[in-house]
Parts: sequence; structure tokens; C-alpha cells
Amino acid sequence: MRPLLFTLALLAVPGCGHAASSPRSTPPRATEELRTLLAELIAVDTSNPPGNEAAAAQVAARWLREAGIESQLAESAPGRAHLIARLKGNGRARPVLVLAHLDTVPARKEEWASDPWTLTERDGFLYGRGVQDNKGMAAASVLALRKLKRDGVKLSRDVVLVLSADEEVGSGNDINWLLEHHPELREAELAINEGGLTELTEDRRRVRFVNLQAAERVSRNVVLKATGPGGHSSVPPAAPNPMVRLAAAVARVGALTFPTRLTPVTRLNVEGRVKVTSGELGEALKRLAASPDNPPQEAVDTIARLEPALAAVLRTTCVPTVFNAGTRPNVIPATAEATINCRLLPDEDIQAFRARLVAAVNDPDIQVELNMKPPDSPASPVGDNAMFRAATAAAAKVWPGAPVFPRMSTGTTESSALRRAGIHAYGIDLFALTPEDARTAHAPNERVPVASLQPGAEFVYQLLSELAK
Repeated sequence: MRPLLFTLALLAVPGCGHAASSPRSTPPRATEELRTLLAELIAVDTSNPPGNEAAAAQVAARWLREAGIESQLAESAPGRAHLIARLKGNGRARPVLVLAHLDTVPARKEEWASDPWTLTERDGFLYGRGVQDNKGMAAASVLALRKLKRDGVKLSRDVVLVLSADEEVGSGNDINWLLEHHPELREAELAINEGGLTELTEDRRRVRFVNLQAAERVSRNVVLKATGPGGHSSVPPAAPNPMVRLAAAVARVGALTFPTRLTPVTRLNVEGRVKVTSGELGEALKRLAASPDNPPQEAVDTIARLEPALAAVLRTTCVPTVFNAGTRPNVIPATAEATINCRLLPDEDIQAFRARLVAAVNDPDIQVELNMKPPDSPASPVGDNAMFRAATAAAAKVWPGAPVFPRMSTGTTESSALRRAGIHAYGIDLFALTPEDARTAHAPNERVPVASLQPGAEFVYQLLSELAK
């Protein structure tokens, strides 16, 4: 392969300092290598289930080996493997992990405009399953290690690359398995993972802000179960059958609204967004920032209407997702079950949470089953610390003028397991995306802008360089 080249990429995203056609734009060779590796990773179908991450890990291992970097594959089951590679530092500081997962959600070819497992460029975008979530970050991280090695950067700490398996399902082959079987990873002080947000303006001319994920909500599935005698549908019972009772309870839980509550991370996020947001949303954010302990309902309603993803992290939420009942049209079911997926704020009181659910169900004959272990997803430190200083310096080189501040993510990442292990984990979004782009993750026609590709790779490299210098 050609030697890897990077630039500071100040101008690869239109509007970030220079035009994309400037003679200082990214050398073709650097972009070519990133696209080549990303195409190889996407070509390996790692839909989970079944996963098949070992095949993708072998691709990454080959690219590392060609740069003189040895790696190991930690196999949790046949075909399920995590890759671990380490660049040694001088030991003055504890290691930093850079993490990306190799598995993806499934894709159905008939729902895509192109083959999901072929990296395809069309109208200024790159399409492919995993290009956003999370093979793009895997490719950029591999190339960042290659560049650190090639340039002989003097490292104050080990830089450890982990390309993980089973993130999308968590069926026992995931990051928890890896931490148990490779406890040396727990020595890390810091980790860089997915889960952040680098937002492009709608006209794609500049990056509005760079968010580091420092906290996430805790996912808990609640199962509601109703039982009854069942019977023939031609003879309806006097009392409502299990399906009717459960449907009514699900409707009540679906209408349940938990109180708005700003955690320390979301307070900083709102304060940061106020400075870069105008219009109706900006005014609502100002009102929320001015009264974080008693959030104005009209401001919260406006945010929910204009930016649902931000509104989601202002409270605990519960959404019905699965309904199981019945076997035949002429049989009254004896059992009916529903699953409610709840996302709890990290400091939610689990006992009070369950009490609210039971009150909403309002039926003593419906079982309410959930894991009553208190949420355990501690936030990583925010403010003036090594990660935020490094991210601010890296962003200034890649996206000049874009502010850096923390966020709580709506979804769950592997960072929760890292934080439980005592590692301060932070999520990035290395590719600058509009909200419309971001919504294609997990969806048909998953995409990233071509112009965002190389700056994202440069951001990972600069961030690691700053953390380990």
C-alpha cells in the first residue's frame, strides 16, 4: 500500500477556512487510503446477528501489520473476535484506549439504492452499512495508529486500539467479555469511543459545534404481562381478556411523561448550544439555560418539537416496542406480554421509577418486570481536563472556530462498560454531519458526506496526538 499521508484538513469540509478546491486541500493519497480501508471493512458483512467480526478484524490486522504494528484477536466465540493493538509510550501517563465496533445492524438489500456492503459514492455522499456506525471510526483509528508509528511520535502513554465485537446486540461476546478476559485494558485512564456529535450547518458550509459524549442514559426493558383463562373467541368472557387489559396498560404507559431534569452534563450542553443556536430553538434554549432547576414547560415543548434528540436527554423516557399475544384469530389468548424500552437518566431513582410505572399500569393483575439494580453509568468528568483540552486543540486544527462542549447521548454505547471499569470514556463523532445525515445510521442508505471523511480521520489522529504527547 502507498505510505499514509495526512494534512491538517482545515478545508476539506466546505466553509471551514478555505474552499474545497484550494491547492492546500487533502492530498489524494491520504483520502484514497482511508476510502480503500473503509471499503474493505464494509465489504465484510458483520450484521449482528451473527456478527462475523473476526473477518473484519483480520482486515484491520493486515493494515496494521503492514505498518509494523502487531495486534491480537481475542475470540469470544467462533467468528466473534475483538482486535487489540498497542503502541507503547514511555509510561509517564496511563494508557488511552481508542475504541470502535466492527459489528453492524442488519441491512436488507431491497431497501437500499445500492449494495449495503459495497462502499458507493453518489451525489457527494458515501453509502454503506457501517460507514457511520461504526466502521468509519474503525478505519480512521487504524490509520491514526499507522501515522503515529510512521512519524515516530514520542508517546507519554500507551495508545491501545480496540476494535470490538457484539456492540449492537450485547449477547455475551461484547466489551464486557473483553474486559473480563483482558483485564489489562482496565489500566487505561481515558478512552475515545463513538457517541459524540459534530454537527454541520444545513448548508454544509461550516461545523456548528463539536460535542464529546460524557454521559449516556441507561437502557432498561420493562415487561408487562397479563394472564387469564383464554378460550374460544365465539364466547367472549365477561371480564376483559389479557390482550385487552394489556393494551390499555400499554397505552397508559405510552402516555407517561417523566419530569424534565438537567444533569450537570446536559446543563453544559444547553449552555454551549445557546451560543451557537438562533431562531425559535435558540430562544427556547436560552429560557431553559436561565432556569435549569425549574425548566419552563413551554421551552421544553419547543425543544421537543424542533429537536427531539436533545429533548430526549432532558428526562427519562419509556416507549412501547414489542407486543406478543395470541396464536390464532379464533382463540382468546391466555397470556399477553408487552416490552417497554425505557432510557433512564444516569442518576434515576430506580424505586421511584418503578412506582411511577406501576401507577401508570393501574392494574394489580398485570405483572411489571424489570431489573431493579440501580442505574450504573457514571458520567465522565467534564470541564478543564486532559480530554477536553486535547479535543479543543484538535478541533481548532480541523474545524477552526467550532466550540467543544459535552453532551449526554440518547442511545447506549460501550462507554458505559468502560466507565463502570473506572475508565473516563468520551464519545466523538469524527464525521461532521447534518441532523439529516445522522438519522441514516441504522437506516437504509446509511451515509456520510465525502467532504467529512478525511477531516474526521485527521481529528482522531490529532486527538490521540494531543492526549499522548
